[in-house]
Amino acid sequence: MLVALPAADASAGGARLSGVHCEAGETGGSARLHSERDVPHWRQHHDTSRVTARDLAALPVRQTRRGVAQQVAGRLPATVTVPVYLHVIKGNHKREQQSYGPRRAQNLMNILNRGMAGQQSQDSAAARYRFALRKVTHTRRDGWHHAFFNGPRDRAMKRKLHRGDARSLNLYVNGGGPVGTPLLGWSRFPWQYAAAPKMDAVTLNVASLPGGTASGYNLGDTLIHEVGHWLGLLHTFQGGCEGPGDLVSDTAAEAEPSYYCQTTRDTCLASAGLDPVRNFMDYSQDVCMNMFTPGQVRRMDVAFERWRF
Repeated sequence: MLVALPAADASAGGARLSGVHCEAGETGGSARLHSERDVPHWRQHHDTSRVTARDLAALPVRQTRRGVAQQVAGRLPATVTVPVYLHVIKGNHKREQQSYGPRRAQNLMNILNRGMAGQQSQDSAAARYRFALRKVTHTRRDGWHHAFFNGPRDRAMKRKLHRGDARSLNLYVNGGGPVGTPLLGWSRFPWQYAAAPKMDAVTLNVASLPGGTASGYNLGDTLIHEVGHWLGLLHTFQGGCEGPGDLVSDTAAEAEPSYYCQTTRDTCLASAGLDPVRNFMDYSQDVCMNMFTPGQVRRMDVAFERWRF
């Protein structure tokens, strides 16, 4: 098992945006399976998980061997408890003034912890990370509610509200960007923390959470996906069929994102295995996404020990 880590880079973060719209340094979907009009509305605005050429430059020649990953894991506690600061950002319209009381906020933690513990599928590996709600804040500010990924409002919001250190998860719930072109969520990678600590966060569109309006993508799995980025994971379709892919050897190569739940799909015929459409780090519908691999869990550990521990 090989688990590779990227060189530190602070230029971009991760998120859930349609693979139809490729990001810098990322091989997204080329619409081979679906034209843009065929992709469900919310998957057209999924995630902006950007991985730059600088991130990947040193990786093909230097990977972290399984033994090293196991040594790293031995330096971490059996359970790593991550404090969570939940920031609920409300807009001006009544429909944008969602309330997150203690019960609803704790439900988000339960969803995240079940996914990390491998409890959504018997095929999922279990990670050591448990997320404990530390504080919930509520802010009414329309510009922040519609803040776009890494834009000036997004940065201002996070500079003002961020709490804790590299081991703390700041989780923002807002409208996912401009009206009409929202994202389901976005995240920063762990190697970006040192250059911009207050930007270290996961942001979720309220529509992607249980009871939200993102039909097909409103069971909460966007939260697990984005926290996967926060812990150092890349998309399963990273790099397409060529090269090191997502840098985890037990996720099969995948040419482009999955938008549905085609469990027999195989877009990289020259590589072993069917597409990992059930993996949390793909773009499949929430009802389909339910697992991490052992290699992904090892990668989380190496990244956490290096940049967050």
